[in-house]
This record gives sequence, C-alpha cells and structure tokens, in this order.
Amino acid sequence: MIAGLIPPAGSLGALSPHQVLVSPIAAVAVAVGDVVQFDLTSSNTTYTSNANLANYDENNCPFNVVIKSVAATDGGVFGVVTTAAAAGNRCVVCVAGVVNAFVTGTFTKASTSMVATVGTGVCVVAVSGVGAPIAIVLEDNTTGPNLRSVLFNGFVIGSGAA
Repeated sequence: MIAGLIPPAGSLGALSPHQVLVSPIAAVAVAVGDVVQFDLTSSNTTYTSNANLANYDENNCPFNVVIKSVAATDGGVFGVVTTAAAAGNRCVVCVAGVVNAFVTGTFTKASTSMVATVGTGVCVVAVSGVGAPIAIVLEDNTTGPNLRSVLFNGFVIGSGAA
C-alpha cells in the first residue's frame, strides 16, 4: 500500500482515498485530464536523460519528466494532469487517488469500469492483452473523450497480457 494514499479508518466504509500529487516537468504541452507517463525510457531526450535516472534532484531525471501516455502494457509510472502546462514547464500530476481523467468509450461504471491508457493520453476500457488497468471509472461514459471521475493508480508493474 502507498503510504498516505488511504488514511487509517475504523471500518472499510470510512476509507477515503485522497490524491497523491507531484510536480514534474512536462516534455510536451499537457491539459487538465490528460493521462501522462513518467519518461523512464528517456523517449524525449530534450528534457530527459537516463544518465540521471538515480539523481532525483536533477530536472532531467526520468522521474521528474512526463510525456503523453503510451499503452500501459509493460509497466511504468502514470499520472493524470491536474494543472496544465506548456512543454518545459512544471505541471501538477496525480499519481494515485480520485481525479478527473479523459476517458473514451461507451460503458457504465457498473459493468465495465477498469480502464487502461492508449497513446493519445486518454483512458479506454481495459481489454486483456491490450493494456494494464490503471483506473476504475466512477461515472458512466458515452463516446468521448470526456472528463470522468476515476480512482487512479498510476503504478503499473507487469503486463496487461492475458
């Protein structure tokens, strides 16, 4: 469990997940609700360098830079933008908790609520073998992309493969 994500409570009914926020540099322009990924592969070398992977104080450390998300098939750290930014500027990103994220596809929260990322910075209905689930949608959705409330967990370890 992530320390601080769910505060202690006397019963399960009293659990209240809250946002875990960070302020990375945006390697591309990002808008509120965009699903982003921390650039652990240094795909955007203008802002990211794997030479500083373990130096968290460096601006170009991959843990300090986000890019528009790619499919969460092989793991990674994802987030939802809560404060927009132009490329090269800091944004605020929620890596875990309840947040509004762009969701596309028609479904109800009761039937198909797990969502994964795609290369466009939005969440879609999770399909086995296509992407690892990163959120549970808390509202119904029609087509989209639309901003919808989700319970988000951006820490993806493993694969979405069946």
